[in-house]
Amino acid sequence: MDILIIFQTMVKLLLLLILGYALNKLHILDETTNRKLSDLIVNVSTPMLIISSVSSADGGNRMAILGVLGGAFLLYIGLVLFGELAARLPIFDNKDRSENACMMVFSNSGFMGIPVMQSIYGLEAVFYNSIINFPYNIFIYSYAVLRLSSGQNSEDGKRKLNFRAMLTPGLIMAMAALIIFLTGIRLPSMILDVCDMVGSMTSPLSMLVLGSTIALYPLKESLTDGTCYLFSCFRLIIIPLIALGFCRMLGIDDFYTGIVTLSCAMPVGSMVLMMANRFGGNTERISRTILVTTLLSVITIPLIATILTLTQ
Repeated sequence: MDILIIFQTMVKLLLLLILGYALNKLHILDETTNRKLSDLIVNVSTPMLIISSVSSADGGNRMAILGVLGGAFLLYIGLVLFGELAARLPIFDNKDRSENACMMVFSNSGFMGIPVMQSIYGLEAVFYNSIINFPYNIFIYSYAVLRLSSGQNSEDGKRKLNFRAMLTPGLIMAMAALIIFLTGIRLPSMILDVCDMVGSMTSPLSMLVLGSTIALYPLKESLTDGTCYLFSCFRLIIIPLIALGFCRMLGIDDFYTGIVTLSCAMPVGSMVLMMANRFGGNTERISRTILVTTLLSVITIPLIATILTLTQ
């Protein structure tokens, strides 16, 4: 593995975040713009990115890929269970239980994971990462919406569930993408080109919105928030090591083990913030945690990659 390439990829994404921060301080972006851009990302660009990635993928042996897809669903079910349990630990605030649970589950495996995995395993890893992200897309538009949507957190950390809010364009497009992949439907090239053009905005826009949202809160308080560092131990170290351990116990080969482990080793996904902006979650808590986990991931991702190499 080329650790330098991984480090360079992380730095590029951090520079986008810093640009978003600067644009907010220059009054080019503000809280209202963040919400509108979040709507654009959640309801337009991300769904089109899903369709684009699926339609351009080489299906190959669909039965084998269905096995990977089934394993990916089991992975996210395990992450949800782990997140729900970890978010209830007394070291975390009950009123942020929904946010903490979602941040445990959803890493930046798409926006940050793809360039990192491509730098290590090549283009083939991008396709399999998109397969693993099928359940990510379904869970982010169902579980995350369910967790973040209805009302404010109560003191005991519970929310009223809003199932109607789950029926979003993102969930509909994620299900449509799965059908397209399984049936081998080929969309017209003009439609795919539009999906690709719009979908390619997702990663830079998300990092810009993240940086702009972080600028709304005192930077010093984010970097000195001990809870964020404690949470980072779970998100960046404990979760990927558990995933690595399970893969080794099950005898999964090094290629798939690397993809799963690195996917779990990414910092908190910016899509959690997009959803919180859209559905009324605690954006301050999420922004702080994303900032800290993203900064720390510059160190922890190369560390996890090294552990992967040593355990092969």
